[in-house]
Amino acid sequence: MKIIFYEFKMDILRTLRYKMGIVSDIVVFTLLLCFFFVSDTGHSFTEQYGSGDYKTLLLLGYVAWSFAVAAISTIGTQILTELQRGTLFFKLNSKLPLQLIYIGDLISAVFIQTFVICIYSGITFLFFDVKYFINLPILAALIICTLGMYGIGLIVAGLSLYYKRIGSIVFLIQLFLLFVTDTLPTSAIIIRISQVIPLTMCNTVIRNSFLNYSINTSFVWLCISSLAWFIIGYVVFHIFLKCAQKKGNLLLY
Repeated sequence: MKIIFYEFKMDILRTLRYKMGIVSDIVVFTLLLCFFFVSDTGHSFTEQYGSGDYKTLLLLGYVAWSFAVAAISTIGTQILTELQRGTLFFKLNSKLPLQLIYIGDLISAVFIQTFVICIYSGITFLFFDVKYFINLPILAALIICTLGMYGIGLIVAGLSLYYKRIGSIVFLIQLFLLFVTDTLPTSAIIIRISQVIPLTMCNTVIRNSFLNYSINTSFVWLCISSLAWFIIGYVVFHIFLKCAQKKGNLLLY
């Protein structure tokens, strides 16, 4: 717990010292969300969920997507940075595996992303009169989904360890999640296929909970898919790490 706490503390301090990163996140996430509202994106949620408050449903999905983006990009970015500055070697000698050490960075990213979400939620309330509430099922769904998406982030991080330069794969994954996980309206066929992704089930759970619909089945599937992706990510990252060590990729960047 101390190791994870200090990793969390270091990442928070790095973020506070380079505040422009937070400012840019606020600007990008807010402008993108405002564009969706102005263009009337999400109107089909009215028929899908039987509610006229489609903008709130869109905002709830956007919040879940924001946390998922943070979970995926955190460990990949951090490992790439530590490879460049030569500090990853020290963490490899830690008592904890890297997959657990970087949970501290995940918690830090969630804290920072929560601040960003509060900002753009307040702006959309002022300009579009869109508001929502967070109850216990919604909070639990967001936490479980974030851990599941962290598993996908571990796979991306494994690629970073082995190949070092993976281009815009993280950005492409973020766009992919935005358009196929029901964050933005998509076809029923795509939703059925993408149900294996925790974010898709999370969107279903939090919207149904907000509307006081039943969430029992979808919540169970969310837990199953998140646990599966976390385990898969943990194992795949371990395999990539061993391959990178065997190839000598960690000796020189």
